[in-house]
Amino acid sequence: MPSTLERVRTAVTTSPELRRLAERGRTILQGPSDDQLRQERDESHWQPATTSASSQWWQVFLSALSGLIGATVIAASAPQWRLAVPTWRLTFPGIAHPGTSTQSTLWFFVGLVALASGWLGLVHCAGRITDPRRGVIVIGAVIALWAIPVSLGPPLLSNDVYSYVAQGEMASRGIDPSSVGPVELGRNDFTSGADPVWRSAPAPYGPVAVIAARSAVELAGHDQVAAINFYRMIVWIGVVMAAIGIGMIAVGNGLSAAVAIAIGIGNPIMIVHVLGGVHNDALMFGFLALGLAAAQRDRKKLAVALITAATAVKLPAAVGLLYLGWCWRGAVATWKERVFSTVAVFTAAVLMIVVGCVAVGLGPGWITALKSTGKVNDTYSPTTKIGFSIAEVLNSIGLHVDGQLLASGVRALGLLATAAIAFVMLMRSPRSGVIKATGVMLVAYILLGPVIWPWYLVTGFALLAACGLGRYRPSYLVVCVAASFFVWPTSVVSMGSFGNNYQHLRGLGVVLAVIALAWGAQRFAGRWERRYHGMSESERESAVSTSQSGEETRAR
Repeated sequence: MPSTLERVRTAVTTSPELRRLAERGRTILQGPSDDQLRQERDESHWQPATTSASSQWWQVFLSALSGLIGATVIAASAPQWRLAVPTWRLTFPGIAHPGTSTQSTLWFFVGLVALASGWLGLVHCAGRITDPRRGVIVIGAVIALWAIPVSLGPPLLSNDVYSYVAQGEMASRGIDPSSVGPVELGRNDFTSGADPVWRSAPAPYGPVAVIAARSAVELAGHDQVAAINFYRMIVWIGVVMAAIGIGMIAVGNGLSAAVAIAIGIGNPIMIVHVLGGVHNDALMFGFLALGLAAAQRDRKKLAVALITAATAVKLPAAVGLLYLGWCWRGAVATWKERVFSTVAVFTAAVLMIVVGCVAVGLGPGWITALKSTGKVNDTYSPTTKIGFSIAEVLNSIGLHVDGQLLASGVRALGLLATAAIAFVMLMRSPRSGVIKATGVMLVAYILLGPVIWPWYLVTGFALLAACGLGRYRPSYLVVCVAASFFVWPTSVVSMGSFGNNYQHLRGLGVVLAVIALAWGAQRFAGRWERRYHGMSESERESAVSTSQSGEETRAR
C-alpha cells in the first residue's frame, strides 16, 4: 500500500493543474528556478535596453515600411506561370505586363532583401513592446500589411495552386483526385495550368485539402482564376489560425506571443512562399498549431480532432498525434499505458479521416501518392544533393555511376536518421513536451527528407520559435532568410537548376554555405555576448550547472 506522501506526490505529478499550483507555490517561496532564469536570460539577450516610446514606434514604422516595399516589389515584378492562360486578373494592380523571368530575378532579389531587413527589424522591435496585447496587435497588423501585396499579383515562385484548383474541379465533378491526375479533366484551363510533373499524378493531399479546393472552385463558379483567389482566402485563414495557435503556445510557455508571432509567422518564407505562393501548408499549419495549443491546455480530445484535421491536409502532421498519444497519461505513465493511449489516438484519427474520405469521395491513393514528391531532384535537400554530387564527381573522373541510384541510397540513410530522431524525441517527449518534440521532428523530417521547398520548413520552425529559441536565435534567423532565396522566379525553378554541369555539386555548395553562415552567426553572437555581457553562453551554462549541483546537494 502506498503511503499518503507517495499518493500526494503521484497526484501532483500526474495532474497538470496541481503541477502548475505546486510550481507557483515553489516559485513564490524559493524564487524562479534556474531553468526559468536561463530561459528568460536566453530570450532577453536579444532584446536591447528600453528606449523612448517615440524611438520604438519609429523603428516599428521603418521595419514595416521596408517589408511593405519589399513585398510590393516582389509581387509587382513577378511573372505569370508560363503554362497558364494569361489574364490581367492575376497581375499586380496598375501593371498590365508583368516582368520577364530575367527582370523578375533582379527585382526579386532587391525585394527579398528589403523584406528580410524589415522582418529582422520587426523581430528586434517585438520584444521591446511592453504591453503584450498591444504587441500582438502591432505585429499582426504589420504582417497583414506585408501579406496584402503578395496576395494581389500572380502566385509567387510556385504553380502548386493551379494543381490544387484542378483537383478541386475534379472533386466537384465526382472524380477521385487521389486515383488520377488533372489530365482526366480533358483540355481546359484547369488542366493547362497544372504543372506537367503533376498533371498525371494523383493528389497527395487528404480530405480536408480536397474539401478546401472543391469549395474554392464551386464558390468561383468553376472559373479557374476566381478559384485561385478564393483559395488565397483559405490560405489566409490558415495563417490566421497558425498565428493564434503560435501565440497561445508561446504564452503557455511563458514567452512573448508578439515575439513568437513575429519570428514564426512574419518571416519571409511565410510571406513570400506560403502566402504569395498560395500553399495548402498554411491550412495544415493552422490546424496543427491550434491542436498543439489545445493539448498544452489539457484539452486533449479537441487536440486530437484539430491535429487529425491537419493530418487530413498533409500527412506529416501525424507526428503530432504520435507525441500527443505517447504523452497522454503524463510523465509517470508506464510503457504499456503509453502504447495503449498512442494506439487509441491513432485509431480515433484514422476513423475521422476515413469518414472524411468517404464524405468527399476520396480513396486511399493520397497516402501512397506521397512517394511521387521524391521525383523532384532540383531542390536543396542535403541527402539528394550529396547523392547526386558524389555521382557527378565519380562521373567526372571516368567512373560512370547512376546518380539516381546513389541519391536513393543517401535518401534512405536520411530516412533512417529521421526514424532514429523520432525515437529519441519519443523517449524525451514526456520531459520536453509534445510541442517541442513535434517541431523538432518536422524540421528533421524535412531537412533529412528527399525534397526541401522553403514552405515545408515553416511549420516546424514556427513551433520551435513558440517554445523559445534562446541562444539559437541567430542561426534560426540566418536559415530563415537563406531558405527564402532557395527558389527564384526564373520559370519557377530552383536556383541550383541553372546549367547542366555539376548543378548538384553547386547546390550542395549552397547548402554548406548556409550551414557555415548559421555557424558563423552563432560564433559571432557568442563573442558579442562575451564582450558585452562578460560571459559566454558556455560559461553561463557551466555556472547554471554548478548552481544546480549545489541545489541538489542542499536538497539531499
